[in-house]
Amino acid sequence: MTSKRKVGIVLLAGAALVGVAAGRAELLRRDLQDKYASDLLVAEQARDRVQAAQRSLIERAQIAAATPPLLAALEDHVDRPTLVDLFQSEDWWRDARSDFSMSRIVVGADLLATAGGPDPGTADRKVVSAARKGGEHLAASIETIEKQPYFVIAVRLNALGDKRPVLVVSKAVDPAVWAASQQVPTAPASDPSGTAFLVMALVMGIIGGLSTAWPSRNASPIAVPHDATTRDTLTPWVATAAEPTYTHVSENRAYVPDPVMTATPAAGSTPPPATPAISATPIAAGPPRHPSLPGGVPISSEGKPGKTFGRYQLLDRLGEGGMAEVFTAVAHGVEGFSRVFVLKRLRPELAHDKEAIGQFIDEARMQASLVHSNIVPVFDFGRVADEYFMTQEYIVGRDLVRLIARNYEHSQQTLDPKVAYYIAHETLLALEYAHGKRDRQGQALGIVHRDVSAGNILVSAQGEVKLSDFGIVKSNRRVTKTQVGMVKGNANFMSPEQARGQNVDARSDLFSIALVLYYCLTNRLLYDGENDLDVLYKAASGPTPEDLQFIRKLPSPARDLLLRAFAINPNDRYQSGAEFAAALAPHIAGAKHDAARLMTVLFGEELGQEAA
Repeated sequence: MTSKRKVGIVLLAGAALVGVAAGRAELLRRDLQDKYASDLLVAEQARDRVQAAQRSLIERAQIAAATPPLLAALEDHVDRPTLVDLFQSEDWWRDARSDFSMSRIVVGADLLATAGGPDPGTADRKVVSAARKGGEHLAASIETIEKQPYFVIAVRLNALGDKRPVLVVSKAVDPAVWAASQQVPTAPASDPSGTAFLVMALVMGIIGGLSTAWPSRNASPIAVPHDATTRDTLTPWVATAAEPTYTHVSENRAYVPDPVMTATPAAGSTPPPATPAISATPIAAGPPRHPSLPGGVPISSEGKPGKTFGRYQLLDRLGEGGMAEVFTAVAHGVEGFSRVFVLKRLRPELAHDKEAIGQFIDEARMQASLVHSNIVPVFDFGRVADEYFMTQEYIVGRDLVRLIARNYEHSQQTLDPKVAYYIAHETLLALEYAHGKRDRQGQALGIVHRDVSAGNILVSAQGEVKLSDFGIVKSNRRVTKTQVGMVKGNANFMSPEQARGQNVDARSDLFSIALVLYYCLTNRLLYDGENDLDVLYKAASGPTPEDLQFIRKLPSPARDLLLRAFAINPNDRYQSGAEFAAALAPHIAGAKHDAARLMTVLFGEELGQEAA
């Protein structure tokens, strides 16, 4: 065979392989992009988990810092051994012992007392200093102590005047989650024109063609360039905290849910390299903003704030639960008409889960059928591509958990009993309506809310009370059914029969609203425990003799109302929402005005800006 013919065959083989290699190069590019996207998502989700855990602990630290016996002990100038003993043995510090591995009090430059461990040494100096500066009262960071990352949170205490004592608490960060949050995914080279991969394909084709005629044992690997500048790390930037509209009670204690940390570079600073720290300014500082998506990363491409979702434009991401993401969204109409809603969207990964879809449809259908001034209405339900959603009224207000916490922070008092009775009365009107709801044929729907809790009761700026979240409602018309023995709901606000997994009726909701009323009047939960299971056991048993003895010491009419409402046998309780509401009615004259005034005092500027 002539040399020209050999060369021709080689060139033809090389040309043929160019096409094959180009396809392989494109597959390689896609694989690299997919791997990068997957690695980036894992890192971002880990960062979200770290930030969510920190925000939850911040709220619990605030609650611990407002504990009256602790503040009283400081005002009485107890000595160090006594304070340590209080931390280690007192029931009123039980939740804090469960939440945090270490508690310490710093007064001025002196360490007054430390309980638990490990000792952070001087690692808490910067958060203590930040908590004392100006009008600030709280700071948080992540510090490495004994080679283990810890959340370290400092809260300035309302005691001892100018001495400005600070409570410092810490809790270990999950090492695996922390390590994942610090990963730097390697981004593939960006080449929109495809020139690099065309050259790569050509080289691969020619090499492949030449190797057909002249095989070689020495193959050179192809180096893929990378760019690590896209990392979104947890850095020690100043973080502002936003207050969400919706809150909840979880993990057997009341707390305000997580304000979302939005990273903003501190003045004159630049983001440092990877470092285990997150700083936080006071929770109450500045005007409120709806939480933005952590790190600016959406759950899906259609879930990004500012994006169009059907006929709605998503504004801010309020949060997410086990089944759905929640956004504020605006719908536009003719002549400049627009209206803001709360848009609740089924999580994308559940788009093909029949049970999840059925439950979501049940919630939308049920709540949309309930038209009452004390129930948050559903205005729209639909599907965009494979994603189900519903829109609800946007309530400019706060839920009862945040209201109670802010009221105590402001006045060191529980809610005015008249306001507490009013909130319970209005919620009972909503329940009476829902419980008595019938279909078009006049058949009772048998609705039981099953999740009446402080986190699901909203108070608006005008003093209106709204019941929300019918996600686990029991009804004769539900598509999805709860299996016998399965317990759904918030254990802190469950009736004994619900906690036992038994059949429930409307009187179970009345027991739950009594637990809410008790919480309003005492600023404490009736059920307490070391963990969720402990709380569930206590809920299944109902009030203890000690609980009942405490309730009997409450002033009238709270004593009589609660003793009847807390009856273990449903036949001994109030038999309807109307009956319970009638017992409260004589004690709520003018309370709506008082509730509106309280909202103005506690949240006025925030709610005004939010409404605007």
